[in-house]
Amino acid sequence: MGMTYYSPLTFTHEEKYDDKPRADIISLVPEDCRRILEIGCGTGATGSALKNRLPGLYYVGLEIDDRAVEIAQTRLDRVLKVDLGAINRLCLPLEPESFDLLIAADVLEHLYDPWQVLYVLRGFLKAKGKALLSIPNTQNIYLIAQLVMGHWTYQKYGLLDATHIRFFTWKEIEKLLTGTGFRILLCKKQLQTDLADKEFPLDLSIANLVLRQVSREEAERLFTFQYLVLAEKTESEERSGP
Repeated sequence: MGMTYYSPLTFTHEEKYDDKPRADIISLVPEDCRRILEIGCGTGATGSALKNRLPGLYYVGLEIDDRAVEIAQTRLDRVLKVDLGAINRLCLPLEPESFDLLIAADVLEHLYDPWQVLYVLRGFLKAKGKALLSIPNTQNIYLIAQLVMGHWTYQKYGLLDATHIRFFTWKEIEKLLTGTGFRILLCKKQLQTDLADKEFPLDLSIANLVLRQVSREEAERLFTFQYLVLAEKTESEERSGP
């Protein structure tokens, strides 16, 4: 019997491009937004839902997948096929400082240089323009427990999506944003466990890992699957970026 080849990088278009709007992202979009730029817009499902919710909204998407671009072009005002790995301000036919909001929903961790991408795209935001990000949490306790047992198994989805290139904890997300010219306005944690009825500090035991005297804040960081962050463009241009 021959060998069956398996790779988590082998997936169908439907597996990678879920055609459903991101309700968690939509709920955090400021109501006064008139112009939105989304990177990795996929098939435009989130943008389409936002355009239905906010009349008169102008929505531009950046996407690299040909099939996703074709679908998104039927839903959004403008869709550009762009390789974010080779991005600079000059390659984008967009007006500087013309958008109210930048959306990056589970995109930055897939990029070799998310710092540069965020800094470059910051230039297309108006003064006090905002960025709305969702980023997986590598400090997740289930991931840590697997690592302690010697596993770092890439999969088609989730925290160890095989197409993830960069990995972030909350502290690294803070550095990512402050280092590219943003200040954080709010953070929403997507928790995998309800900690409301727990008494802190507490001891946590998972697999063969024991953590002692864990505070509520520490526990929230450990049980967060994903962070949703809204940040505002800072005024200072005194930074050395790309």
